[in-house]
Amino acid sequence: RSLRDSQEKDRDRERMESEFNSAKAVHAELLPKKMPQLPGMDIFTAYNSAKEVGGDYYDFIPVGDEEHLALCVADVSGKGIPGSMVMGTTRTILRMMAVNNLSAADVLSKTNFHVARDIKRGMFVTCMYAILNVRTKEMTIASAGHNPMLIWRAATNTIEKVRPNGIALGFDKGPVFNKTIREQRVTLAPGDRVVLYTDGAVESMNEQREEWGDEALDEFTLKNATLPSKEYVRLLIKA
Repeated sequence: RSLRDSQEKDRDRERMESEFNSAKAVHAELLPKKMPQLPGMDIFTAYNSAKEVGGDYYDFIPVGDEEHLALCVADVSGKGIPGSMVMGTTRTILRMMAVNNLSAADVLSKTNFHVARDIKRGMFVTCMYAILNVRTKEMTIASAGHNPMLIWRAATNTIEKVRPNGIALGFDKGPVFNKTIREQRVTLAPGDRVVLYTDGAVESMNEQREEWGDEALDEFTLKNATLPSKEYVRLLIKA
């Protein structure tokens, strides 16, 4: 009887591992396969899930013309398969709302309208959404309660934190979200660096369970801002 119980547990474990691997493969398919090739810009990304399947998401979204490209980073409350499922739903809705819409705040408002009706009570999604004019280098930015965007200004060697007002997707079905959401516009100058991230970066802990923190990210960026993006990201993960 013990042997039979053990064999059944092994089969259950193998089935769960198979399901996790399938979910991980589906999740990977939802992330961008290649970096946008934009003249005069150097882009690189990294994604490391804390569990087998993650609830974080980033994307590059064509918004209807050759002059604009949307960039977003989002973070679902909770991890594992439930977080991944919510992320997949949010991605689909966000991409639909982004088409031919050059208002970052309006895209998030319309996304929230649908996400709030589908999401499980107690779950939510934070999101930083920016529309870049590839020609003028102007960015229109809206935030659904997400970590601030960092801009390192080459001319002054200073960090600018961009965090327009807004609450997370899914908290409210519309009235409060739409009243709260704001847009911010910034223009990038030659040499500037933009950093988009989720809280997994600043909340990473060492052996003493001390968080890396926002100040550490600021200091790291000031020190390494002029590196190629691939090297910046590599050293960021190492730090």
